[in-house]
Amino acid sequence: MTAEEHSAQGQPLECQFPRALTVSTMNQGVHDSEYAVRGAVLVKATEVAAKLADPAQAANLSFQRLIRCNIGNPHAVQQAPITFFRQVAAAVQYPPLVDMDPPVLPQDACRRAREYIQAMPGKSVGSYTESDGLQLVRKQVASFIERRDGFPADPKSIELTTGASEAVKRCIQVILTDVNDGVMVPCPQYPLYSCAITMFGGHVAYYYLDEDRGWAVDAKELRASYDEATSSGVKVRSIAVINPGNPCGSVLDVDTMKDILNFAAEENLVLLADEVYQENVYAEDRPFQSFKKVLRMMQQEKGGTSDPIHSAQLISFHSTSKGVLGECGQRGGYMELVGFSTRMLAQFAKVAASSLSSNTLGQVFVGLMVCPPVEGEESHELYHKEYSRIFEGLQRRAQTLCAALNDIPGVSCQPIAGAMYAFPNITIPTAAVSAAALQNMKADEYYCIDLVEKTGIVCVPGSGFGQKNGTWHLRMTILPPDDMMEEVISRFRQFHEDFCRRYASEE
Repeated sequence: MTAEEHSAQGQPLECQFPRALTVSTMNQGVHDSEYAVRGAVLVKATEVAAKLADPAQAANLSFQRLIRCNIGNPHAVQQAPITFFRQVAAAVQYPPLVDMDPPVLPQDACRRAREYIQAMPGKSVGSYTESDGLQLVRKQVASFIERRDGFPADPKSIELTTGASEAVKRCIQVILTDVNDGVMVPCPQYPLYSCAITMFGGHVAYYYLDEDRGWAVDAKELRASYDEATSSGVKVRSIAVINPGNPCGSVLDVDTMKDILNFAAEENLVLLADEVYQENVYAEDRPFQSFKKVLRMMQQEKGGTSDPIHSAQLISFHSTSKGVLGECGQRGGYMELVGFSTRMLAQFAKVAASSLSSNTLGQVFVGLMVCPPVEGEESHELYHKEYSRIFEGLQRRAQTLCAALNDIPGVSCQPIAGAMYAFPNITIPTAAVSAAALQNMKADEYYCIDLVEKTGIVCVPGSGFGQKNGTWHLRMTILPPDDMMEEVISRFRQFHEDFCRRYASEE
């Protein structure tokens, strides 16, 4: 028992009785889990931000602002909100706006606000909703999925959630039943998956993406990963796929998706399809296709019921935090459950009920995301203009950043076909790797901490997402506006050249 564990202030305190909850007695799954997106680099960034806020200390820095390229948080780096969505949200929060004379909001925004208010218990956004979300919004989500895929969707199989992250954790909690259970996860991966699996006491079975092929998924690698896990006593229950890819920026083709679906069906695995970046596809030759659509196409093609594909189970996730909305703080999301019995859906509903309901305003944003203004409505022209400006900016910066990174010696970046990130491969001198080891750090974490100290650019080390041994990466977003992105590229280039020169001289 340490002195720190005896004191709320972290100071030594005499006490003859032990504390009930300490680091050694807490849930060790929580203790052992890691979430690199909020790790040591962010701690250093907070220190740098404090220096920038102090004129005396800021005068000694070579930069005037911190540029947060570490997380997909669009509005934190100056992305403007979509006007229509905020107008409806304002009216839902303050209903008198709907009936003001003269009108202060467009009529279609008022109409949508009335619909949502009428659907809420007590006609108030301050009320809990049904545990699986407002029926109106679930119907809107089902209609969106039908338009997107060309196949039916059932509102009863859709749950609204507090962002997609809560949905993912909820599903992993339901899937893992034993200490020997495991989930196959891509490497690199978004660390939510490994974090949640570890928290719930499961095993992470990584399957490696092929960087040289644009971070592709290979069917042979899926089989090798599964066989390795099962041979070590792990009962693989599920496989997670992130498409478009985070952190890699890849977009899967239909043939690869079929390989994944066939593999999951053959091994009786629940497929977790993280599709939160489905609107963020920049490669014109590879449009987004949902796993739900491809699954239904395969089931149609194979007919009958003898093929395992007809028993496939799929859970797909979407969120208001990404896409073009970027409304991270609203915490809106949904999941669609495909291939589950009514009894199993009731179990998922029970888990949802343990949280009463998801954020009510977040549910409204989900409805707006899947049912925006259409042509002929008053707000459509402005909506289309704002949407196009944001998307075109993301697409432009994806191309600009990728090209700039590939122009720096010792840095290579696969095309950013989708999502919001570059995941470049970084050559780190041997002397820097050794210096990092002396501080008990991975080399890319050491690199990223130095990066934020020297330039104010905040990135996430690739080791936090997973990578092949002997390679180093970092993740940076394409979200900063054009002028800020130019600054990022210039500072990063100079930093990398200086870093390599400094440590090359020590070898």
